[in-house]
Amino acid sequence: MDEGALNRFGKYLDAELNASKETVRAYLREISDLRKHLVETTGKDPEDGGWVSVTTADVRRFLSSSMEGYESSSVARRLSAIRTFFSFLVSIGEARANPASGLSGPRRSMRLPEFLPVDEMTGFLSSLPADDPAAKRNAAILELLYSSGLRVGELVSLRMRDVSMESGTVRVTGKGRKVRIVPVGEKALCALREYLDVRPVAVGAEFQSGIDEPLFLNRRGKVGFKSGAGISARSVARILKDAVGKSKGVNRRLSPHGMRHSFATHLLESGADLRAIQEMLGHASLSTTQRYARVDVSHLVGMYEKAHPLAKSEAGGGKGRKEK
Repeated sequence: MDEGALNRFGKYLDAELNASKETVRAYLREISDLRKHLVETTGKDPEDGGWVSVTTADVRRFLSSSMEGYESSSVARRLSAIRTFFSFLVSIGEARANPASGLSGPRRSMRLPEFLPVDEMTGFLSSLPADDPAAKRNAAILELLYSSGLRVGELVSLRMRDVSMESGTVRVTGKGRKVRIVPVGEKALCALREYLDVRPVAVGAEFQSGIDEPLFLNRRGKVGFKSGAGISARSVARILKDAVGKSKGVNRRLSPHGMRHSFATHLLESGADLRAIQEMLGHASLSTTQRYARVDVSHLVGMYEKAHPLAKSEAGGGKGRKEK
């Protein structure tokens, strides 16, 4: 692939679009796959003739080859990456038109990860051991995931300066590098206090109390974020998986994203405003929040009957309006 175009595209995603590191890596990987596909199917490397020679038919064939064995969300991401790449090439004069602009992606699946009912979540978190520094760290991680509805990537990016024990809030940098302030429940604050009390010796990592240090340390990391002291998203998923496996009250799979779904659903079931939930989750669209926060129909009917002034008849008992 044209290394010049690749490097410039990566810098464009980072500097101009404020894309996350994960998005940059994913988009560059998709364009690399497109280039490989073009070489295999047409015998032409876009490095030679330039990306200007790529047609809509080329892109359509590439996407079609992705349908088998890939979820619709993965195919949609590929199309989004290709559209963004060629829009960038058009803007810098290295392509005349965007061959992906007229293509429509597959309908995205509405499937959501598992989440726990309130009683199961309460029992699960209450059963977490906290008898050593590593266990205290793990408990603080899981309590914070549920208490504040953080994405796992947001949690592992937290620094010491981001947590305010006084105000009971955490400063989160979300998608698009947008910053939001999210409240933290008292139970999670308690778990954080217990972890911070032992953080100097937590999991044997070298310690420095600077405000720029990662909040959650890993087992092998030395001091300083650049040296890898911060825990990884993969480690958080493993910690949750191990905790669920040892719990007697949880009989379903639960991912870090499922903790986030549980947070949103439980808030909505308790009567929280949907737009407030949207703000806490860091969603740009309210429709995204509606998909995240799932409630059953009986709960919605109950909320409606309590809130709407004409939900029930004035006479009661379903006999309708009184005659005058």
